[in-house]
Amino acid sequence: MFERKQNVRFNSNVDVFSFLNTPVASDMTDEEKRSTWYSKDELRTLRDNARETSRLIRKKYEESTSLHVPQHYFISEYEACSRGLELRIDPERQENKHATRHIIMKYQQRLRLGVTSSTSVIADPKLYLANVSKTLSQRSRDMALSTARKDYFAAYPEMESLV
Repeated sequence: MFERKQNVRFNSNVDVFSFLNTPVASDMTDEEKRSTWYSKDELRTLRDNARETSRLIRKKYEESTSLHVPQHYFISEYEACSRGLELRIDPERQENKHATRHIIMKYQQRLRLGVTSSTSVIADPKLYLANVSKTLSQRSRDMALSTARKDYFAAYPEMESLV
């Protein structure tokens, strides 16, 4: 039903810029900074465009009758690309991020107060907090790896048979 052929195309005319040849900002003239870095207006425009694109995708998704349709089916390739906007588009991801942050902050506060759920003393509170964070964010890392794998095979389909 939703068999849409996905293509990845790369521009054959590519300019490659090495950061090794870019001086640090403190050594640049004002003109070099203006030509190298985004201005505040450009950053605001990028942010506003991302916000508007996310809003349009969420709206189309909410209007859909099926909950099992991938988000990229809701926009044409000419309207926008949703890569990088997944967190802004997906309410479940937003909720997971909020919950993870909340739990980590709660653990951190309890560690500062010396209150733990176990009777044992925690030898390294920083390591304990790092493990809590790692456990809570595992799903996000798995989703990122899965997306990266799909992107890779979309760009290099000949490699899929080798893996």
